[in-house]
Amino acid sequence: MLTVLLLAGAEKLMNIAIGSDEITQAGLTPLVGKVLRLNMAMPKIQVDILFNHERLRFEPVSTDSVFETNGSYSDNRQQADLDIARLGHSSPDCIISVENPAQLLNLMRGAEGSLPIAGDYKVLMQLKQLVAGFDPDIAGQLEPLIGKPMASQLQLLISQLRGSFRHSAKRAFDDVSDWANSEEARLAHIKAEQARLTH
Repeated sequence: MLTVLLLAGAEKLMNIAIGSDEITQAGLTPLVGKVLRLNMAMPKIQVDILFNHERLRFEPVSTDSVFETNGSYSDNRQQADLDIARLGHSSPDCIISVENPAQLLNLMRGAEGSLPIAGDYKVLMQLKQLVAGFDPDIAGQLEPLIGKPMASQLQLLISQLRGSFRHSAKRAFDDVSDWANSEEARLAHIKAEQARLTH
């Protein structure tokens, strides 16, 4: 239940931000009807991102039945459950499978080598292109609440801070990604040492 609420909140925030950037909104047109699935092992997350006209929709992926255990299904029942799970959207066009958030951050930072992608990789590339050009109009969204003079001043302040913020944000993103990778490497080293000691 908490996952559904978090996804709904993230979806609402993303759609408000997308609604304030007409270029990104128009850039969603080639992705309409496409489905991008994210599978993460730790923490266990499976979510479908559905691209509609001018907005995104996040749906948790559920393959478990509420009434029966997976071992007792007949073949027809399994197919019916899969069809019900897909009700409302088609099977994913692109599937990203990562082990943890660090691997996802690395994929977002720069895709190199063997990518953990199945299906149409163009969906991911189009999404990365949209994210790179994303420029929401925060002042325009706040103008009805704070008035045109304050919104103009806010826009000026945002444009002055944008350059330094982008540089700082990129550096912070790289630092977090590097830390996550070093933490992942440290945990892998500990597991290898434990395995060596047990044999």
